[in-house]
Amino acid sequence: MVQLARLAPRTYVQAKDLAQQENLPNKFLEAILLALRRGDFLESKVGSGGGYRLSRSPREIRVGDLIRRLEGRLTIKEEMPSGEMTPGEVAVHLINERLTDATDAVLDNITLEQLLDQLARTGSLQQAMYYI
Repeated sequence: MVQLARLAPRTYVQAKDLAQQENLPNKFLEAILLALRRGDFLESKVGSGGGYRLSRSPREIRVGDLIRRLEGRLTIKEEMPSGEMTPGEVAVHLINERLTDATDAVLDNITLEQLLDQLARTGSLQQAMYYI
């Protein structure tokens, strides 16, 4: 998504090019791209000049939404079991709740645009060449 955000909104990129750029197996990435397209994060175009691109501005896409689309909610919250719990079990449950809430807050407060800006400041963005 970072590579697509870097090119947003104009350029379609083929899955095989993204897979190569990110050192991912093509089939694995295609499954991810399909899930993100179904979640309305991407649009696709078939044929010459086709591929994938963001369906909206990187400013409007939150990292938390992407992760929930692909993985579900990142949670370590558990239902409080009925019955007696030791103080240690209650403490672990309370800590897990706070960790889950904190994780949600962090992920929901980072947009693709912000992530892209942070990567640019660190010099971590690879300048890929895409041929269309």
